[in-house]
Amino acid sequence: MVKIDNITLPEFPLLLAPMEDVSDPPFRVVCKANGADLLYTEFISSEGLVGDSAKCRRKLDIFDEERPAGVQIFGGDEGRMAQASAIVDLTQPDFLDINFGCPVKGIVSQGAGSGVLKDLDLMTRLTAACVKATSLPVTVKTRLGWDEDSKT
Repeated sequence: MVKIDNITLPEFPLLLAPMEDVSDPPFRVVCKANGADLLYTEFISSEGLVGDSAKCRRKLDIFDEERPAGVQIFGGDEGRMAQASAIVDLTQPDFLDINFGCPVKGIVSQGAGSGVLKDLDLMTRLTAACVKATSLPVTVKTRLGWDEDSKT
């Protein structure tokens, strides 16, 4: 059995990955109706949330029939990640997930996603900032390392 705070999942849970421009509320509801145990929003830029981007704010919408569901954020600045975590906290998803796994060049070039894996101290600080700023359980999506030579 897998547990995330008060969320209990089956031994082999079916999770819907956070997919940009795919895992929106209608898609998540269909996935839940077809057996998904845990759902994620599309990943959301901490910069966009803090900057009050309408597109980013819309991604925070989670409906009761989707639960349990988490909001995934990404970024490379401790202050912005903390602020974004506090914003997410207000919307009361079931948990907050931090993306340290996205390899997309545009995300990595911002020092976010898997680009954070180049600086594990930063990864630790970003995670701590998010945990401190929210009352939600926090999970992390990551990779084994930045590249084949830096697996940790």
